[in-house]
Amino acid sequence: MSFTLLMDGANADVFRSLSQFLPLDGVTTNPSILAKNTTISAEEQLVRINEVLSPNQPLHVQAIAETVDGIRKEAEQIRNAFEREICIKVPVSTEGMKAIKHLVQDGVTITATGIFTTQQAFLAAKAGASYVAPYVNRIDIQHGNSMEVIRRIRQLFDTYGMPARILAASFKNVRQIEEAMLAGVHEVTVAPDLLEVLLNHQGTDAAVKQFTNEFSNAFGEGKTLFE
Repeated sequence: MSFTLLMDGANADVFRSLSQFLPLDGVTTNPSILAKNTTISAEEQLVRINEVLSPNQPLHVQAIAETVDGIRKEAEQIRNAFEREICIKVPVSTEGMKAIKHLVQDGVTITATGIFTTQQAFLAAKAGASYVAPYVNRIDIQHGNSMEVIRRIRQLFDTYGMPARILAASFKNVRQIEEAMLAGVHEVTVAPDLLEVLLNHQGTDAAVKQFTNEFSNAFGEGKTLFE
């Protein structure tokens, strides 16, 4: 089973910078993320992100409309704006589920988002969503058990042979990400500030400094192995 690591953000420069040392596979966005940057339009943010992604790196874009007709219209507008397949994010509200059923019939790739329960994920997958996005930290805040929800989703998908992938979102710390991976998610989407600390550890920095100092003391400052 393949694993996918996504950036949950809309800054193209940040994605480019993080991609220099992290194996990022693509980008997810949502209306709140786009609203954080008022210096350029939401459309321009998406255009810039699209430009830094390779053709095989997915881009997830969420519809803002709240009615089935509005969601379907907006999904068409989003898809027409890009020369690539866009994963349309649709919340699992009643209107959203109506829209998911229609959009799937039209061949649209759907990311069912705003998921808090196992049942929501199962129903979205049964309706044809390609991805389901449980909100890890938000589930825990509301006194739920996000990891149990994920494990149950994965168990149901495996039991019934559902092809939908579990794309976990809403993380506040590295431990949540690791636990979600161990619980069986197929993908995670992580905010840029948290992505930066995934790799970093003071123990690694201390070890590198020790190696360098001891080698320099023995063979001279600035020396390398074959000098």
